[in-house]
Order: sequence, then C-alpha cells, then structure tokens
Amino acid sequence: MSSHGGNIYDLIHPGEAIDFSSSINPFGPPGFALAAARDSLELIKKYPDARESGIRGAFASWLGVDPDGLVFGNGASEMIYAAMAAIAPRRALVMSPTFSEYASCASRLGIEVVEIPSIAHNDFAFDTDAIMRIFSRGDLLTICQPNNPTGTAWSESELRMISAMCRERGGYMMADECFINLTSPRAPSCIGMVGDENVVVLRAVTKDFSAPGLRVGFTISCPAAAAAIRSRIQPWPLNCVGEAYAVACAREPEPFLSESASRVSALRERMSRALRGLGYSPYPSDVNFMLVRGGSESAEEIYSFLLERSILVRRCSDFSQLDGRFFRLAVRPEDDQDKLFSRLAMMRHR
Repeated sequence: MSSHGGNIYDLIHPGEAIDFSSSINPFGPPGFALAAARDSLELIKKYPDARESGIRGAFASWLGVDPDGLVFGNGASEMIYAAMAAIAPRRALVMSPTFSEYASCASRLGIEVVEIPSIAHNDFAFDTDAIMRIFSRGDLLTICQPNNPTGTAWSESELRMISAMCRERGGYMMADECFINLTSPRAPSCIGMVGDENVVVLRAVTKDFSAPGLRVGFTISCPAAAAAIRSRIQPWPLNCVGEAYAVACAREPEPFLSESASRVSALRERMSRALRGLGYSPYPSDVNFMLVRGGSESAEEIYSFLLERSILVRRCSDFSQLDGRFFRLAVRPEDDQDKLFSRLAMMRHR
C-alpha cells in the first residue's frame, strides 16, 4: 500500500491525536447521516442490495446524472483500480506531484506510467503544453481536481481543452473530484463531460462527509463505461451501514457542504497567515489542505517532534518533485490550529 495520511495508529493513544495528515471535512460527520447509519444496524443480518438501486437513485438525483452511469465501491482507491482495469489504456499519464494511487494502480495492472511534472517555480501550475505534446491514442490522463497535495484547481478552460484532446486523439480522462465539494471558490467539475465514453469522474463520501472509515467511493460515467467498471468490482462492495450513511448524505447535502466549504476557506486563510508568521512557506490552495515548505527543519524533524505531542502531519518526500522540506496540512478548527502553531513555535525556539 502506498503511504497515506491518517495513520493515527502510530500513536500510543490514537484517540488523543490531532490529525492534520488526513484531509477530510473537519465539520462532520453530520448528525443526520450518523443517525441513518445507526438505524441501519438492524440490516446487518441481510445481504446488501447487489443492484445498489437505492444509493444509485439517491446520488443520481443529487448530482443530476444517469443512475446507470454510477458505480459504487469500497472507497475511491478501489474505484481507481476498477476504472483503470476497465479502460485498459496503453499508458497512464499522471501529473506530478499528485495522489500516489494513480501510478500505483496502473503499475499493478502492468500499465506504463508517464509522469508529467507540474511547474514548480509557478506554485506547481499544470503544464498543459506538456500534456498536449505527450498525450497520444490509447492513453489515459488522470487528473486530480483539485490536486493533492498541492491544492491547485484546474480551470474550466483547461478541463475543456484536455477533455476535447482526449476525445479527438482516441484517449481517456479520469478526473478525481473527491475534494471538489470543499473548494472555495468552487472548482469546475467534469461531470458535464461524462456523456463521452472517454471521461470517468471519481468521487467519494470520505472527504465531503467525514467518513473515511465507511469506505464509500464511486465513479460517474456513461452507462457503457459504467458497466465495464462494474464488472471489475467485487460482489456486494458496500456494507449496509456505509450505504445508509451515504444515501442520507446524498438526500440532504445542503446546507452542510456549502457551509463547510465557506468555513474551510476562512480557516485556511488563518492557517496560511500563521504559518508565514512562523517562517514557513504555505502554497496557495483552493481546498481543505495546503502544501507547506519548511524552513531550517526538515519535514521528518517536524513530523517526529509533533508526533511525540500527538499531532500528525503528512510528510511529502514520497511525492514526485517534492523533497524532504515539504509537508501537507489539513485545514482544522481554530483550537487545533492553535495547538499546532504553539508546538511549531516551541520547536523553532528550542
């Protein structure tokens, strides 16, 4: 398994952790969804609905998509693998730095991985010229909207340009939008492009509604592509508790998501100001996490110092293009931020 955030089990007392390493919505889980999950416990004596008619209907109504174009699975990671297996591209093109599971899944499937570096000196802006130059027939371009770990969002014009390129050159695009509902200003989505067989959109309940432990991810595509993806998924990929939780969220996404995105934006700006005041260099971000370049201390030193004080951050040296100076921080409430800043100041003045 690739390295990820959220490993509170490194701590002697996991329940005491302040987790800045896992980029989930800090304002959930919503009470109404937890209630639905509890009520579903009586269903554990039965198999889940293999057709997923209830959850597909709820998400189709929420997102305005064809229910036959929805496929659900055990978290976004399973859906990445299933989508790549269904597409079976000649090559997988990935931006770097980005989420490691794209390259990991491609490698496990025997698909050649081609990295396209972002422009480091320009806050890791996407190199669309390189994409246009490298992409060819049969390729799959994977994009993260907004990108993890840089927090950079693709513009509407960029998305339309590369989507058209994929279609014209006989290739594919997979857009990971697991963080999109927590962006402010709202990042443009690729859902409107899934009428083409060459576009697959990936989302998850994990980030939006603070439920990584329930493992509910899904893809949105045209029905033909969905059928191919579904054939790569295990039978009964969802449990009844996770499905009930997700259905409740899809039926009542607002005002929870809009309010969360607005609050995240204010907290993100507060974090950026404080980090700059401490001598760190946070990169511009549109979402609920930010990439930070350290100063005199390495990210490993920062990680170890904070770990001893029950605070987790995400080291980023395993991301392509990022060295041992970089770490990622999730946006968290003010009390948690103040504890982080206090410990960072303590480390600076040892």
